[in-house]
Amino acid sequence: MTSSSVQPLKNGSLPTTNASLNAQLTTSGTPAAYSAFARSIHDFARILLGIDAAHSPLPVSPSQSQLSSFSKSSCAEALAASQAIFTRFRSYLSECNPSDLEVGGRLKCIPLICRRFFADHLAARDVHHISFAWEEAPDSPYNFSFASVILEHWAFAKNNSLLHKYAICPTDDSIPNAHKVLLRWIHGRQCELRRGSRDPQWRQAKADREKRSKRCKRVRLSLSALINTHTELSSFVLISPAFS
Repeated sequence: MTSSSVQPLKNGSLPTTNASLNAQLTTSGTPAAYSAFARSIHDFARILLGIDAAHSPLPVSPSQSQLSSFSKSSCAEALAASQAIFTRFRSYLSECNPSDLEVGGRLKCIPLICRRFFADHLAARDVHHISFAWEEAPDSPYNFSFASVILEHWAFAKNNSLLHKYAICPTDDSIPNAHKVLLRWIHGRQCELRRGSRDPQWRQAKADREKRSKRCKRVRLSLSALINTHTELSSFVLISPAFS
């Protein structure tokens, strides 16, 4: 895979705001951030990066020496590392009961063991700190290569039915779309880091707003259920012979 698969952007450069990036990616046909396809990639990336909760801090960027060593690894070395790790992973899955695996993610279906094999894959390429380079552009050489390894593992998990709870639309499911979705996710996290550096209370305020939103949604659903029940009872009373 090459960076040419993620060129939906004008003049070959990223917009400066998340809204502009989303608009350009949407125009190019990239699946929406709320689609099952995008959610599966978001959740999988969080598992691999060790971001356990919705508002857990992001792992810090790797050192400059790691960035250099990762970028210098050859295609042959990368291919050999991939083949070896996925052979081991297939063997592991064949010897265990999938229902016994500890899982995470919003839909509670992504096996946490995926992170161990991802870490082993990176270690084989002399990478021992698992994170994006948040100070670099989302499509920088390091971030693009790191994202490619994440998407290799995401594709393996998907193809081995480890993401079965995500109702991924077949028309969304392509490597170029996956790269664009992950690029957008990285850009969004970078925007959050910048906002957090300007306002240390921003992340907590965002968490509080989301909690209130979820609470309001539960109340609306409860009220809707009560109204539907009342309507059904009223209809029963009107048509029942006992009340005629």
